[in-house]
Amino acid sequence: MPATMTLKKIVFGAIFGLVAFGATTAHASVTTSPEHHLLSTLNYVELEAEQGDKNMQLFLGRAYLEGSNGLQADPLKGMYWLEKAAVDMPEVKTLIGDLFKKGEVLPRDHEQAVRWYTEAANEGDVPAMVELGMYYASGATGSVDCGNAIKWFNEAANGGSLESKRNLVWLYATCSDDRMRDGERALKLAKQVLSRNGTGDAGDYDNLAAAYAACGEFRRAVEAQETAIGKLDESNGQRYANFEQRLKLYQQNQTIYSASL
Repeated sequence: MPATMTLKKIVFGAIFGLVAFGATTAHASVTTSPEHHLLSTLNYVELEAEQGDKNMQLFLGRAYLEGSNGLQADPLKGMYWLEKAAVDMPEVKTLIGDLFKKGEVLPRDHEQAVRWYTEAANEGDVPAMVELGMYYASGATGSVDCGNAIKWFNEAANGGSLESKRNLVWLYATCSDDRMRDGERALKLAKQVLSRNGTGDAGDYDNLAAAYAACGEFRRAVEAQETAIGKLDESNGQRYANFEQRLKLYQQNQTIYSASL
C-alpha cells in the first residue's frame, strides 16, 4: 500500500472515527482527542481537501464554522470548504441552506437559505424541495407564494414526500390565489393520503374537510371536520380552537381562504 494511502487512512480514522461534525467521543483521552489529531495533521487534511476529498472538505467546513476540534471559528474558511464540498453534491447545498435558515453557526439569512435550497432542489434533492415549499407557503420570503409552494411540494411529493402531498391538499383547497385553488385536485390527493398506511390522523381529516368544502360538498366537510376534532385532545389549545372555527364555517356553507400553511 502506498505511504500516502496509509497516512490518509490513519488521519481519516483518527478524525472521523472520533468526530461526526463536531460531536466528540465521550471518553477520548488527551493524546487521542480529535483536537490533537486534527492540529497535528492539519496541513495534510487541507491538502487532501484541496485535491477534492469531499469528506475532508465537509469536515473542515463544519470544524471552522463551529470552532470545534481545536480550530478557531472562521466563517469565511468554513464556507470556503463547504462550498467546495457542495460542488456536484446537492445534499451539501441543502446543508448550507439549513445553516442559514437556523442562524446558529452562520447569521440567519432567509435569502441565502432559499438560494442554496433552490440550487439543491434543481439538482433533485427532495429535502431541499420540501424546505422551499415551506418557505413559499409560510410567507417567510416576504409574502405567501402559492404557485412556487405548489411547484416544489409537487416535486417533493413525486420524490416520495408524504408530508408534501398533505401540504398540497391544504394549498389546493385553501389558497387565497384563485388561480391556484383546485378543489377537485385537493380532494383526490386527500383521499390518496388517507389510503396510505399510517395516515388518518386529525390533520389528514382536517385537510379532507377543507378539500370537500373547496368542492362545495359542505355536508361531507362537516363530517370530516367532526372526525378531525374527535381525534384531537382538547388540551391541544390553539389547534383545537382552529378546528372548531373551521367546523363553524363549513356548517355555514363557507370555504376557507388561508393565508399560509
